[in-house]
Amino acid sequence: MFDVAIVGYGPVGATLAALLGKQGLQVVVFDKTKDIYPKPRAVGFDHDAMRIFQRIGISDLLSPFIEPFREGIYIGADDQIIQHVKHMPAPYPLTWPPHFTCDQPGVESILRSTNQKLSNITTYLGYEFTRCNQNSESVQIDYLDPNLVPNHCEAKFLVGCDGASSLVRNQMGIELESFEYDEPWIVVDMKVNEEVLGTLPKTNVQYCKPKRPSTFISCPGNHRRWEFMTLPGDTLDGTVTDAYLWELLSPWLKPGQAEIWRAASYRFHALVALDWQDGRVFLAGDSAHQTPPFLGQGMCQGLRDAVNLAWKLHHVVAGLSTHKLLSTYTLERRPNVVETTKLAKEFGKIISERDPFKAKLRDEKILNENHGGPRTIIRQNLIPSFTDGLIATGTPLAGSVFPQPLVDTHTRLGVMLDELLEPCFRLIMLVDKLTKQEIEAIGQQAASYGVPFVLVHSEKLPQLESEPDCIHVLEANGLITKWLQNKSIVGAIVRPDHYVYSGITQASDAMKYMDLLISYLK
Repeated sequence: MFDVAIVGYGPVGATLAALLGKQGLQVVVFDKTKDIYPKPRAVGFDHDAMRIFQRIGISDLLSPFIEPFREGIYIGADDQIIQHVKHMPAPYPLTWPPHFTCDQPGVESILRSTNQKLSNITTYLGYEFTRCNQNSESVQIDYLDPNLVPNHCEAKFLVGCDGASSLVRNQMGIELESFEYDEPWIVVDMKVNEEVLGTLPKTNVQYCKPKRPSTFISCPGNHRRWEFMTLPGDTLDGTVTDAYLWELLSPWLKPGQAEIWRAASYRFHALVALDWQDGRVFLAGDSAHQTPPFLGQGMCQGLRDAVNLAWKLHHVVAGLSTHKLLSTYTLERRPNVVETTKLAKEFGKIISERDPFKAKLRDEKILNENHGGPRTIIRQNLIPSFTDGLIATGTPLAGSVFPQPLVDTHTRLGVMLDELLEPCFRLIMLVDKLTKQEIEAIGQQAASYGVPFVLVHSEKLPQLESEPDCIHVLEANGLITKWLQNKSIVGAIVRPDHYVYSGITQASDAMKYMDLLISYLK
């Protein structure tokens, strides 16, 4: 019997398999297609996603397929800039740049080749999942092999990562909640001739033009993407002709200046499954949610699903927690995705306004609210924290993402904080806010629970023999210190997925919340 079966081997399914495989679980993956789709779909991911790829061990391998994501502007009805979308300033909270553009097939190829090296991951490519049945102990998975011969296997848990038309979701009988966004767009990916690249915009652009709302995105290398809202009278019928595309692209390109790589018509949706779990069966990625692309969070949210679910499944399979831990998956992820989806919809409404009079009012309102200038948005600040689930609600920073600065230890210099420990619960505190007696007491309790205790220094590391049961780090730029002190706290208990379980206001809180956490898990 497998520990976890995954249906769908796109970026979310492959990432989930990698996370589970790295933790030693026996994983089986089914996908009805054998090969990676060779053309781009998602074209970006953020620093949370890169932190996940770092955890898998592929961040350096991705470099040929990624570039920093350019900042963006929104151009209003009269060609004025009405909004800037900027990156957060350095030092970056996760060390990684806040956002990347990517070649999705390249990213998927790295994920798959990494998974192939793990003997505990079995992939059935070209095998089609047909149905599942579960009992109190396992899930039986029925599937067809490439010759359409039926077969089956068993797993303790099943995760449907099988996309927007998810068969797993349909079999679970779970409905999608609609947030009333259903707009037809045409997405065009172009390979632009090198000599023409310099004539194209240097930023990403949202053209909020009533005549034809559209988007320009700079992707890795000479790949550029345009997205065009379809208008009444457009006759697509599933076929987008080259002549039609060149007419759309005429403000930027002429035939011969670029190659049409991919063109497809889509309906951008805002849909979220009402529940993401049915007993031993779960949903992740597009099978659980579909969000308009205007925040660049489609794939990112799926990867957050994967990292949230992976450590919880590992804890349950390994006997580190009871099954009640799995019920926190929907509690944490669904509200987070709903809020982000609603926000993406609102950004879409800004872009998609077709009424010229309303578009002018929109522009005037945004500019007037910002003293006559463009509004500035920091994309990463829009992603919400958790408000429910396995967090100590009411404590500062609970449900937020803990930073990852570069740190020095006694044996390593300039290492990312996550590299010091395998994914686990850990207690991180500012050494300057604790007495020696408090450090000893907290350290003893943390050791008894198997929770690593990380002490953050702001000036210099102590002698090596000082508090040998603790991990001492010296942060380079004071990022953790500032982040904690901004909320008047001295530390945090951090989960395996880097979300804060509880903020620590004083030394006694560390012991109190460690007790509560361990009590919940057991």
